[in-house]
Amino acid sequence: MSRKKRYEARQVALLIALIAVSIAAIGLLVFLISGSGSGKSGPKPTDVPLYTNAPTDSASDPEASAEPTEGATPEPTAEPTKEPTAYAPVEPHSSAMGSNYGFKSEIMVGGDIVKSLPESYGKIDFLHNDEYTQAEGVLSFRGSCFRQDPYFGVAKVDAGKLQVLWNRETYSIGKGEGGSYSGVWTGSGWTGQALAVRWDPETKAIMNMFDSAKAKDGLIEIIYPTMDGNIYFYDMETGEPTRNKLVMGVPFKGSGSVDPRGWPILYVGQGDHYSAEGKASKAYVISLIDGSVLATVGKKPDSFALRSWHAYDSAAIVDAGSDTLFYPGENGVIYRVKLNTAYDKAAGTLSMSPDAPVKVRYKSIRTDSGKFWLGYEASTVAWRNYIYLCDNAGFMQCVDVNTMQTVWVQDIWDDTNATPCLEEDPETGKAYLYVGNTLDNKADSSGKGLVAFFKVDACTGEIVWQKEYTVYTDKHITGGFQGSAVLGRGELEGLVITTYSSVGNGYEGYVVAYSTKTGDEAWRFKVAGYTWCSPVALYDANGKAYIVVCNCLGDIYVLDGNGQQLDKINVESNIESSPVAFDNYIVVGTRVKGIFGLKIY
Repeated sequence: MSRKKRYEARQVALLIALIAVSIAAIGLLVFLISGSGSGKSGPKPTDVPLYTNAPTDSASDPEASAEPTEGATPEPTAEPTKEPTAYAPVEPHSSAMGSNYGFKSEIMVGGDIVKSLPESYGKIDFLHNDEYTQAEGVLSFRGSCFRQDPYFGVAKVDAGKLQVLWNRETYSIGKGEGGSYSGVWTGSGWTGQALAVRWDPETKAIMNMFDSAKAKDGLIEIIYPTMDGNIYFYDMETGEPTRNKLVMGVPFKGSGSVDPRGWPILYVGQGDHYSAEGKASKAYVISLIDGSVLATVGKKPDSFALRSWHAYDSAAIVDAGSDTLFYPGENGVIYRVKLNTAYDKAAGTLSMSPDAPVKVRYKSIRTDSGKFWLGYEASTVAWRNYIYLCDNAGFMQCVDVNTMQTVWVQDIWDDTNATPCLEEDPETGKAYLYVGNTLDNKADSSGKGLVAFFKVDACTGEIVWQKEYTVYTDKHITGGFQGSAVLGRGELEGLVITTYSSVGNGYEGYVVAYSTKTGDEAWRFKVAGYTWCSPVALYDANGKAYIVVCNCLGDIYVLDGNGQQLDKINVESNIESSPVAFDNYIVVGTRVKGIFGLKIY
């Protein structure tokens, strides 16, 4: 059932409940007037817990069912709706007031600075994580709009061993004019996660795939933008090309997104600046029918931006209902773009005529100090009508997309590159974010300092718990949390699993599982080499978990649900990018040894 239908069903149920309550109230009034009542008053409205479904008796509960009378034909029971009462951000917690940090934001609409987005732009309510993606596969970084895990399907595993199925070469491209650095970008880097899509037959038929790919039943297509300036397309199972690569001539450090509606559209952001014609940094919207560029977003220069560095490592978020794209940039601007997409699957046509973007910029005491950068490298989380972003200055931000105003700001200490993952409590409707920071700007003279992994209330910005670690940063490698967390399910239910790097003393790294309730460590696993990679968890039909994580030495580990090593192989190249998994298949890119396709068995 769609979210809209569930909403309508819930409104009908509420109306029935109100009528039932009204009838009961009239009866009670008559009862009291007749003098038969006890005289005790019922609970006051303020006694009902806020943001929870108050308990009801069977007379007023539309989902309660009485025992049918013998011989009678029972009425069909309406499909129950488990969706909780809407739980929206309220008054920010005292620690999450933007004024605490000198936080100020500005909204630009049509070239003018406004206080709030006009109501004429309509209302957005993002589809729930389970409905956000309308095609089979992993269509964005960390899987979907809650960013919980880049895994789709069911794994059929006996021993948890890894097998390399194929390896495809990647290349290099010269760095741009972004400062004093020089050299080349190679292979796949952070975050660099591939996408894995099982297209429906009608969509496959209209795309520029090779005939062999179109003919393969159940084909899982890998789409991989890399730092060598190309976008590759492979059969996940065999590594055979499914179509010609797109030669873009600019590097992609971050991860792309396929349109969540299952439409043949790719969103991907450029990772460096170039002065050559046509290579100004921007985010691209690409047709996967013919490989053409449908639109670009945030092209450098943008006079509204307070930072000149234009790069787009964040993965896009799209609201299907309003056909609206959200893309944050390292220039410190959030771009909201009405795409006006015209897609006709039957005719095989696709076009786009975007409106001028709505833009939001910000600054704070830290960014004004000159010691911290503006900008967003982490990907955006979307929940209801809110987006959540972490920035280079160590702030987590909640923005209401219907006003584009900032709801709350929380201090999470230092540069935060990891993308949060969001957990929604199905009983209460409350939501929480899990994320860790890096040691970038706050290291002491020896490169030492504190980082933390946080659980944050998504509605108020309050920190629920935090786990602190002393790590090291040197001129080459940043310590702390570069990877994004997996929210456990199956045998990992109640755990959140992530990676962090201590650096120094051998550049060690760790995989850690925390209790979502308390933050206590359930287990930890040490890897011999720092890891910027985000883990992925695969599950069999019984919910047994297999956790895959990689490190800078080219090691690929498989751990069980208790953090015990089941297997390890080495591919002889630094792995900064994050794996993607579909059923038993895994794909991950390396810096110099190309792209690997693996199988877990």
